[in-house]
Amino acid sequence: MTGGPMQLAMREWRQMGKWRGLISAFAIGLLLGVTGPFGSQTSLTPIVRYSFWMVMALAGFGAVVAVERVLPTIAPGRKTAMRFVAIAAASAVPMTFFGAWAIGLVRPGRTFSPLQLLALYPYVALIQLIIARAISHDDQLPQALTAEQPPASPEYPREFVAKLPVDLRRDILALEAEDHYLRVHTLHGSALVLMRLADAAAAIDPRLGLRVHRSWWVAKDGVRSLESSAGRAIARLVDDTEVPISRSNLAAARTLFG
Repeated sequence: MTGGPMQLAMREWRQMGKWRGLISAFAIGLLLGVTGPFGSQTSLTPIVRYSFWMVMALAGFGAVVAVERVLPTIAPGRKTAMRFVAIAAASAVPMTFFGAWAIGLVRPGRTFSPLQLLALYPYVALIQLIIARAISHDDQLPQALTAEQPPASPEYPREFVAKLPVDLRRDILALEAEDHYLRVHTLHGSALVLMRLADAAAAIDPRLGLRVHRSWWVAKDGVRSLESSAGRAIARLVDDTEVPISRSNLAAARTLFG
């Protein structure tokens, strides 16, 4: 087995994450090429417009990545709105000058005065904010995948339970070895099944109980108390059955049943 669906999904997400930033930047550039903001819809031909915005988006992606690496971490472990705004604001500074230079290339003779650059800056910062959020690795899917899952409640193996009569497949108290058979004690009676105690104890989740003696395995929920009788340790079950506990298993029994 290579892992369940959750592990497979996590691996696929991580593999996609290597390219997710560039894919997001490409998609943003394509969207800007379609919408043609800031007058580029009419002032540029389709080929020039798409190429221009694709280059701007990819350059914006690079600026965001660079700023993320040098910007002091705010709220480690998660991306906050404050951090997105800071990244966008910082990366928009070089991108404003780059954008003005690039516009001069596609529209020869177009120049920007200092005041015009200041007016251009908020629009560039908005695009950078969109890019910063789009390429963030802090989306809900990886959080959901990596969140620690509560441990599943232990259950008896199906192949073991299937050997029992239907009315004895619940409220198991203990297992007792009888030659090559196994007597399963429950609150509703007992039954013999063809199985070795060692095999049953090895197959059952250790959270469900413990083999306390060479002839006995006891369910955790089946023990009322641990007692001493005639100088020997016993586990008293909820139906008053006394199960001997060997010295070698006494410490483990106290830990599980105590």
